[in-house]
Amino acid sequence: MPSNKIAVLIVSGALAGGMVAAGCGSDDDPESTTTAATTSTRAEETAAASGGGAAESTDAIEIADFKYDPETVTVKAGTEVIWTNSDDAPHTATADDSSFDTGDLDQGDSQSVTLDQPGTFSYYCRFHPFMKATIEVR
Repeated sequence: MPSNKIAVLIVSGALAGGMVAAGCGSDDDPESTTTAATTSTRAEETAAASGGGAAESTDAIEIADFKYDPETVTVKAGTEVIWTNSDDAPHTATADDSSFDTGDLDQGDSQSVTLDQPGTFSYYCRFHPFMKATIEVR
């Protein structure tokens, strides 16, 4: 009798394990579809909250040799500004008025900010405060 119970438990366990494995990685898994839709929705909400939609144009700033290049940029409102760190050391682009912060950028990392409001924005590197630059938004 005990050997029959063990056999039933082994077969039941194998079936349950097979069901779990079949559910993993399936393209029609409703949870993975929901996750993709949620991610998409959050991105759309973020875009709407920051002035809606895509940036009008893009401007690139390279971080190299402990400098922002170019140090002064003039852009139209709605422009996406992208910083790329080409240095070995980590850097940030942090607005003096805290209106934006790229977060920590390691070598090869990029981060962008869309600037919607006209004004002059001075920024610096939190790791290296002597690194300073300016963006003028018109």
